Amino acid sequence: MRVRLALGAALASATLLAACGSSTSASSTVTTSGSSSSTTSAASSGSNPPSIPNNPFAGKTIRLISSGPAGSTHDLACRAVAPLLAKYLHATVDVVDMPGGGQLKAWNYLAASKPDGLTIGTSDIQGLLANYWEKVPNETPNIQNLSYLGFVAGGTGGGAKVLFSVNTSKAPLTSIFTLVQDHSTPVKYLGSVGDVSVPMLTKIYNIPHVSLTSYSNSLAELQGILRGDGQISNKTWGGSWASFVTSGKGKVLLVWSMRPSWKIEPNVPTLATLLKKDPPATASEKAALEANATALDAGMALMGPAGIPSSKMTILEAAIKWAVAQPSFISASHKAQISTGYESPQQDVAAIQAGMKASTVATIRKYVALSTGVAS
Repeated sequence: MRVRLALGAALASATLLAACGSSTSASSTVTTSGSSSSTTSAASSGSNPPSIPNNPFAGKTIRLISSGPAGSTHDLACRAVAPLLAKYLHATVDVVDMPGGGQLKAWNYLAASKPDGLTIGTSDIQGLLANYWEKVPNETPNIQNLSYLGFVAGGTGGGAKVLFSVNTSKAPLTSIFTLVQDHSTPVKYLGSVGDVSVPMLTKIYNIPHVSLTSYSNSLAELQGILRGDGQISNKTWGGSWASFVTSGKGKVLLVWSMRPSWKIEPNVPTLATLLKKDPPATASEKAALEANATALDAGMALMGPAGIPSSKMTILEAAIKWAVAQPSFISASHKAQISTGYESPQQDVAAIQAGMKASTVATIRKYVALSTGVAS
């Protein structure tokens, strides 16, 4: 299976969701499905972008699809970038939250959209791969039937995926190193049905665990942790989960990153640190853990359907790269504890290609059961 990258005048690529809307050149309308909309003046955000000769987006409406619910990192990132995309493209950008199915609902919507550049949206690169690793055939769109546009990376930034635990001094939850070395204490994990990271880690390191996945959403999982249903959960750093830690009620055991340290708290180990100190039994297991973390490092991508004309792809890619460098985006992202590290379309595709190696896929499928294609 070949992943193609739609970039400039070349290759069409694999990706997920972002829906943009166009409008008048002076304003950006940011709306969320099921809630009232707010209008932001495009002229007030960031420095002046370059002019676009024969701009195909001017005066049009772009639907920017957030694959998460209101208040999620996807929703907050889309709201932060929307007015800047509107300014760069002289368009109106409508943000629409479309959660469901571990980002699958938004993914299907994007994949089936008209390839005119007016419907784009967000997805986590690891979420794309997780659906590929776990999917039942024909239940998810092909990764290569999407166009990658680049966006913000996870890893060392605020958007990192982390393993949370209750703030306890009782082993084995004192540290990730204690947890992987303890093979007697069962750990209850509250998480998504399609999670890859925790099931793979616990099975490779022989950590006794029970998965509780009947919670309706991330907030319900957090409430379950707080009332004592279980001890660990795996979520993106930010919002209520970040407050869980900063308030002293929780802690971060591990950051799923192949980088040597985590910007938020350098003393918290990353997966790269764990693999160096306590490597798994086989090279294939190590490679599978690395591929999953590399995809998480790639973070959140903006994507559209396959077949967007290269001329429009070039403009959209440039608009995204410009927008995430603007002070207003950085400020809003920091407030929401979202990463602002830019990830290019080429880097997104490289992470996907690494995750699609046959030996890596086989190892991951050995430890993570096939699902209905719903992964998060």
